[in-house]
Amino acid sequence: MLNDRSQLLFKNLMGLYLNEGKPVGSTTLAKLPEIGLSSATIRNVLADLESMGLIASPHTSAGRVPTEKGYRLFVDAMLTYQPISKQTIANIQQQLSPNLNQDELLSHASKVLSGMTGLTSMVLMPNKERERLKHIDFIPLAEKRLLVVLVFNDQDVQNRIIELDTPVSSGELQQIANYLNKEFVGKPLAEAKRQLVERMQFIRQSMNELMLSVIEATDSVLGEQLEQKIPYLISGKTNLLNFQELANGDKLRALYQAFEQHSDVLKLLDKSMQARGVQIFIGGECGSELYQDFSVVTTPYEVDGDVLGVLGVIGPSRMHYERVVPKVDVTAKILSSILKK
Repeated sequence: MLNDRSQLLFKNLMGLYLNEGKPVGSTTLAKLPEIGLSSATIRNVLADLESMGLIASPHTSAGRVPTEKGYRLFVDAMLTYQPISKQTIANIQQQLSPNLNQDELLSHASKVLSGMTGLTSMVLMPNKERERLKHIDFIPLAEKRLLVVLVFNDQDVQNRIIELDTPVSSGELQQIANYLNKEFVGKPLAEAKRQLVERMQFIRQSMNELMLSVIEATDSVLGEQLEQKIPYLISGKTNLLNFQELANGDKLRALYQAFEQHSDVLKLLDKSMQARGVQIFIGGECGSELYQDFSVVTTPYEVDGDVLGVLGVIGPSRMHYERVVPKVDVTAKILSSILKK
């Protein structure tokens, strides 16, 4: 626990460092009108804060900077979040159109978040195996060309054009669609795929080659949907170049490599899936040395209480949490609302 004087100095030191990114000395703090203390008194208080592990001196006589422990205290106990303006909310809603399919919607959400915060955004994609097959349809495009339409979780629509060896009638297509909708709609994707494969031998025996080719094309679309090509989306990677403390080429190169390799980022995002509400991970709390000097702010997005994924941002620990956290939170809520509709 900090006394009033220590808390006042620590909070002002944090404010100066977040704004300027430079070590803060006692002389600088003494000039602030709200402090009203001598440089000598301030130095004593700063020494106490340093002994508590809340601040550190990067160089001799260079002033102090917050430690990870200091950031954690500031975020948990001293932060006042700024409300989101109605105009900002309207802008987010305008860019996240309900007319987009699920993957497009998540991609837009990632770009919106990185643009609003000036940081790098991350969106963990939904687990495709948990998606449910909602509807199957076939649309003839030409005599031997066919559009396969599969709807998943209402918001995610996948289309594939296939070429047939022989013409197909609308009546035959309706017959196949009726059979597939009756047998497989409402099932989780992985289960629908498994059952379709199990019944393929029966389908071969009971249907003609034309119908079989259409159903095999449907099975192929299901298989492609289950292949999680991109586990998460990253937007605004170059935004991190705007922060002086992250300008170290090796540090950013290692982080970008981690983005490509997925493992460390997925562990962090999976951890966020287990928690409700906004989570703030600072430095080592992210689970890897790669994130030293970085912070990650995440929150789940969901539909009817079912968590589908996570979105968030990564940036320097010296980020403006009071502005970033509300933007992450409101974007997730708007996204959840649109997915529900």
